[in-house]
Amino acid sequence: MRGLHVHVGSQILDTAPFAQSVAPVAALGAFEVYDLGGGLGARYTYADRPPSVGDYLDTLVGAARQHLPRDAQVIIEPGRSMVASAAFTLYRVTTVKRGAHTFVAVDGGMGDNLEVALFAQRFEAGIANRLAGTRGERAVVVGRHCESGDVLVDGVELDAPAVGDLLVVPATGAYCFTMANNYNGTRRIPVVFARDGAARLVVRRETWEELSARDVE
Repeated sequence: MRGLHVHVGSQILDTAPFAQSVAPVAALGAFEVYDLGGGLGARYTYADRPPSVGDYLDTLVGAARQHLPRDAQVIIEPGRSMVASAAFTLYRVTTVKRGAHTFVAVDGGMGDNLEVALFAQRFEAGIANRLAGTRGERAVVVGRHCESGDVLVDGVELDAPAVGDLLVVPATGAYCFTMANNYNGTRRIPVVFARDGAARLVVRRETWEELSARDVE
């Protein structure tokens, strides 16, 4: 055994818990390697104010210098904070139902974003070509999977949502693609890289033939 690993949680928006985790690990003895884990939060909502990567590093380096052997290797895992904002998910609005609440249904859902159903992660959303301007109507963005838990955003201001609109959900670069699934027989969505006005397909959409390829009869 060469070292120890610690993980204090996920989507943490304060550096203090990371610093507090180092001393208990150091108390277990001197080792070659200490993996101080991940958990640094990303900005998913307008209200989120996560620490910068620099602040996160200053905190961990300071705690490591105070508690860990000087010649030990220190590993960190700030993955979510680095990739969450690198991607967004684009949906087509398929239904708008207005009543006591406004429900905006899209051609996706918990099959391509399980973070909401599993972890109650909050996301924001907007109509892709109408992100700026006046405040819109309060809406609940829901998916197509025929489940009460298939909610992508529970309450968000949208500018006059209508069938056919493109709806964008930012900050889906972490976990969403890796947890994509075929719930209720849906196909997993494609991934497109875009830069400087050019786009290229890097993961194609799953086909119906691939979805049924493991069926024996």
